[in-house]
This record gives sequence, C-alpha cells and structure tokens, in this order.
Amino acid sequence: MRFFLLIILASGCGLSGLAKVNQLAGQHALDTQQSLAAPQSLAEQPSLATQTPLSIPRSPAQIESRVLKLLGAGKQSDAEEYLDTYAPQHKNNQRVVFLLACCVRSRFMVREAAPIFAAVAEMGTNSVTGQCALQILYLDVRKDTEQHFDALRGLVESNPGDMMLRWMIAVQCRSFDKNEEGVTHYRKLLEHWSPGPVLVHQTYGNLLEELDKYDEALVERRKAVELEPAGWSYQGLGSTLSSLKRFKEADEAYAKSVELAPDNSSYWASWGWGLMQERRFPEAIAKCEKATSLNPKGYRAYSYWGRCLELQGNKPEAIAKYKRVLELNNNYKYAKERIQALEAEAKPAPAGGENTSK
Repeated sequence: MRFFLLIILASGCGLSGLAKVNQLAGQHALDTQQSLAAPQSLAEQPSLATQTPLSIPRSPAQIESRVLKLLGAGKQSDAEEYLDTYAPQHKNNQRVVFLLACCVRSRFMVREAAPIFAAVAEMGTNSVTGQCALQILYLDVRKDTEQHFDALRGLVESNPGDMMLRWMIAVQCRSFDKNEEGVTHYRKLLEHWSPGPVLVHQTYGNLLEELDKYDEALVERRKAVELEPAGWSYQGLGSTLSSLKRFKEADEAYAKSVELAPDNSSYWASWGWGLMQERRFPEAIAKCEKATSLNPKGYRAYSYWGRCLELQGNKPEAIAKYKRVLELNNNYKYAKERIQALEAEAKPAPAGGENTSK
C-alpha cells in the first residue's frame, strides 16, 4: 500500500483540491447525434445540487443518496459539484471519497483519480469499496491486468446492486478494449439509470462505435450532447456522424466542438479526420495544421495529415508526416505500416523479370 501512498504525496492532489479536479473534468472528458440544436439540457434545468442550503452539514448516507439521485437524473456535473462541497466534511469516510474517485475516473482523468482511489484504499481493503479502489489502481498502472480484472469482475458479480462498481468496471472495459463486455455493463447501468450520467452515455457510445454499431452509438452521442453540451460531447457526435456518412451534420458538430473549446487541438484534429472521410483533403489538412499549431506533440493530427497527403498522391510528403508521427510516438503501429507500404511502392521493380527469391 505504500506504493499508492507515494502516488498521493507525489501528486499533491487531496480532497482540498476538489474544485480544481472539477475544473479539469470539464476540460478532459478523454475511452453521438440529428439537428445540433439540442433540446434543453438537464444541466440547464433547476439544479438538484443547489436545492438545499450548502451550509447545512450532511451525513455520509445523505451525501451518497443525493449523489446517486443526481447521477440517476443525468446530472453528473451537479453530482460532482455536490461532492466538491460536501466530501471535504467527510474526508475519512471511505464511501464518500470513493464516490468522488468514481466520478473523476469516469471522465478518464486517470492521473487525477489515482490519489483519490489511493486514499480510499488506504482506509482499508477489507470492504468492497476498498477492494474496488485497489483493483482500479492496479489496472490503471497496468500491473497484472487480467488478475485484477478478474478480481474486479468478482466484486461486481457479488454486488450486482452497486452501480458504482459496475460503472467502474465498464470504464475499465473501455480502457482495455474489452468492448463487448463493456457494452453489457453499460446496458445494465442504463436499465437502472435513465438517463444516466453523461459519461455513461458518452463512453457507451464510444464502445458501440468501436463495434461498428453506429446507429446505436448515435443515440448515446445525442444524449451526451443533451446532458452536457461541451467540446468533447460534440466531438463524439461528429465522429459517429462521420462514420455514418452524415457529413453535413458531422461538420456542424465538429464546428460546434471547436467553437466551445477553440484551443483544444484534439477537436481540430478530429474535424480534420471527419473532413478526410469526405475526401475534402485541403480543408482537412488545414484543420490538422491548426491542431499541430496548438499542440506540436499531437501525433494523431500528423497521422491524419499524412493520410490526406497519401490519398492525394503526394507520397514523399506523406512519408515525412508519418515519420513525424513516429518521432512523437514510436509505438504508433499505423504510421509504421504506412511508411513500409509507401516505401515499398517507391522501390523500382526488378529489371527483366529477374528472380529475386533467395
């Protein structure tokens, strides 16, 4: 357990920093959509989180009850705000801190969630909550993953009514590309929560898209935009619409994502990818250029840029872009494959039908 204590100390992220964590959550949500004039968002309706005076102390049981009610009403941001206010009053209560950690981890803020889960585990691993936190910590550092995934599955199967446990294994399924299993968990979550937390809909949409179930994914993407209209939710919407070849709507969704977060390079890169699907290569390249100007280390933008050049027939420049990708991420398999293919095409054929076999 000292290993995870070191994570807490190194990060400097304790319960007193919850407001900062919530601010980050709005920027990150890293692991879909009709007319972009989304109906009135639940987030725009009167907040359940502020219906009672915040100065009144709340017991851990009251906090959990309210948080689960908010999550089950599709109000994840309100649930996070409520925890931001009340969790510091109970920083030694394992379940309250666990609720906070789950909300942060659901947004795929792995680094920010780690010290909070570590605090939960430090309170004891004899409880289901403590055991779950411990398994998540091991999974997030990629240690003995199948062993800890099996342990997490066992906790979920033994506690089928605990939606937070199921949510966390669903999130881990996304992180480990266990798409079919993840879909099963998200379906069960939405049997209990309707609507669910925005990140349930968003991540469920991601998994469905990975399984080429684009029409089903579109339902979840639209719900995510309705619940939390933000750059990341519109980005997901654009991705699914592009995959469905509904390019006009996709273009509108991508435009909305960069309008809401103009300095986010990944949204510009995603727009470039969407335009590439339409074969609008000059426009796609312009979006990739914008992405790399915002984040010169964003290797995916260079990859899309290279693919556009390749499809335009500019193989030397495409190879140069793919090589730039590998300078930034030497493990990116796609760039390696494209370089090999393009360089092989560039080699002259053997003269006179010479037999080159050995």
